[in-house]
Amino acid sequence: MTLCHGKKYVLSVIISVILSLQLTVTTSLLTPSHHHRPTFKTTTFHTLTKAWKNPCSNNENHHRITTYTQIIPPTHTKLFQSNNDNDNNNVIDRFLSPIIDDRGLPLADTLIAQIVAPTLQVFWLSANHAPRPTWLQPYFASSATQNLFQLAPARGSLVAPTLIHGAGLACCWILGALASEGFQSDAFNISGGRGYKTVLSRLLRAGSFATGVLILSTQLDLLREYGGQYVQFGQSDETDVRLLSALVEVINDVFFEGIVLGSWRIYRASLTGDPSGRPPNYKP
Repeated sequence: MTLCHGKKYVLSVIISVILSLQLTVTTSLLTPSHHHRPTFKTTTFHTLTKAWKNPCSNNENHHRITTYTQIIPPTHTKLFQSNNDNDNNNVIDRFLSPIIDDRGLPLADTLIAQIVAPTLQVFWLSANHAPRPTWLQPYFASSATQNLFQLAPARGSLVAPTLIHGAGLACCWILGALASEGFQSDAFNISGGRGYKTVLSRLLRAGSFATGVLILSTQLDLLREYGGQYVQFGQSDETDVRLLSALVEVINDVFFEGIVLGSWRIYRASLTGDPSGRPPNYKP
């Protein structure tokens, strides 16, 4: 009888050691940050079970104590941090199910990015007699009359290319605004002592993302223009001129879009200082 209980004791010690090792590995995988430690909840159940035919057991029934250890993960760990954040922190959800607190803001951003900023750029370049960008070419013009349009373009012939190019710039900005959560109330709300810190931060993040999309789109357009051939500076004078013009056009687009959209967003945020301009879900 003593030998059988000794074997049971040794077996229980071995199982306890194995469980302790597994618990140590699991705790290390949680990687808690600083003062956040995992907590453990131990529950002991006293059950009365019927014994099987065992030579080491003389009683019909015996008392068995079963202990379960439950690991309660910490709330601030690298593994569980994403579960505690809101659902919109997922990058994909920012594009597929964005939070838009002002329904008119995406439409206003689109109109400003598509019409106001490119038109201001065209007026500025024309007033300073600067070279016309490659995208500002009249559509449906033959090669024979293209030089004539360059000298004296027909009235209204530059509206279509400006709107089409502006539509591409508006798409870049909308993607940047979605990526930076630029349509949430925090991106244009300064009431309650919030200030312009979050507004400017979201604005810079959206502009950076939109600039990256614009650069990528320009590279793809150059790749299509040269028939899938990768071109770079130094190959020929023709490619150097084309690359320099593309670089200048990207800089002009970023500058004018940044000035116009930045001014509009700051003005929109200033309206929230008055109760009539605050978002519907305003929380002081």
